[in-house]
Amino acid sequence: MGALVATLFVFTTAQAQNAGNGTSPRSWSFSLEQAKEYALQHNKSIQQAGLALEQAEMAKWATLANYLPQGSLSINYQSYLTNDSISIGAFSIAMNPSSTMTFQITQALVNMNILVGVQLADIAKQIYANAIEQTELAVKQNVNIIYYSIIVSEFSESLLKKNLENIRTLANATRIKVNVGIGEATEADQMDVTVANLENTLQSTERNIEMAYNSLRLMLGVSPDDQLTLTSQLSEITNQTNTFDLLLEPFVLENNIDMKSSNLSLAMSEKQLTSSIYAHLPTVSAVYQRNEKLLTSAFDVTMKNTLVLSASVPLFTGGKNAANVKKARLALKSSQLDNELARDQLLIQEKQLRYNLKSALESFEIQKKNIEVSQRVFDNITRKYEQGLSSSLELTNANNNLLVAQSNYVSAVLSLLNAQDSLQKLLGIL
Repeated sequence: MGALVATLFVFTTAQAQNAGNGTSPRSWSFSLEQAKEYALQHNKSIQQAGLALEQAEMAKWATLANYLPQGSLSINYQSYLTNDSISIGAFSIAMNPSSTMTFQITQALVNMNILVGVQLADIAKQIYANAIEQTELAVKQNVNIIYYSIIVSEFSESLLKKNLENIRTLANATRIKVNVGIGEATEADQMDVTVANLENTLQSTERNIEMAYNSLRLMLGVSPDDQLTLTSQLSEITNQTNTFDLLLEPFVLENNIDMKSSNLSLAMSEKQLTSSIYAHLPTVSAVYQRNEKLLTSAFDVTMKNTLVLSASVPLFTGGKNAANVKKARLALKSSQLDNELARDQLLIQEKQLRYNLKSALESFEIQKKNIEVSQRVFDNITRKYEQGLSSSLELTNANNNLLVAQSNYVSAVLSLLNAQDSLQKLLGIL
């Protein structure tokens, strides 16, 4: 348990930001769903992913702008310096300095690569939107893990406190017997050792709980001094009916976040192939130009209005375009294989996760019964010890067996909850 919580603390510290602003501590109360919703609203990673999506939207419009009219205004000044006139037969024409202001509008009429660029930018936007969904799933799963560890640890803490209270009572009674000469000193010493071990275990559990609360504070973005109260009960989140319903939930492959990513990568490869093919096609553009003379020389044939239609047809590029097309085809084939592999892996993963959940549920039911039996045995040995019918060694063994049963139960609960989360994430319903 300690290693689990320590790992969670390190992991969440790397991902979350503390939002404490120096104000007085606040008190928060969260159910599991409320904690996840709050984390989604305040998590820095999600905010960064949202900014990346906005950038992708702007990149899409920047690409689309290439197909819209482009206007420019320029002014030039021209002087012939030493040659201030030219002679044409018997005539001499002065070549005075000239200046022209030019307004130009360029419009792409046919350019398929620009259109494909817009489509590629739209796919890139979808990839960023998918990344936000992936980040949200990761945040919710991390909140679940920490929330589970706190609830389960607090349950374990309550059991340990109950055990410790009982053992302390028996240890005091045993010490009194020794003091009045009707008990063995070794019995009392053994009970003291048992009490010390329980106290140490309880303190370790309390430290782990506080560490988990700190991890949750970081994940939620609240102040380190804020008080957190978790309202979801262990019985609620280990409801077996929910587990059975989850096992019956169908797997829609296209709803899986990893499948969406693979499909988008495939679509990107398809568009890149299309773009390489379109590099062989001609491009057509129109240019309108308006010229206004600011300074005019004696000899000036500049036209005021000009319309130019131009077409560019690639003839040969040394095999570059053909190589690019072949390269894009190979990349597409690789993406198709990756997509097929992703589908196969997810279908296998679904079967494995359903099997894991069934196994975790069976283990949970067994450990739940085991802890009940161990508790009854411990209570029975305790009564016998109070009546002098059992030894401190038997009581210590019964207590150790109960601690093992409690530990196994806690592990089974966490395994069940984590197995549920893994399947829900795969199904896209976490």
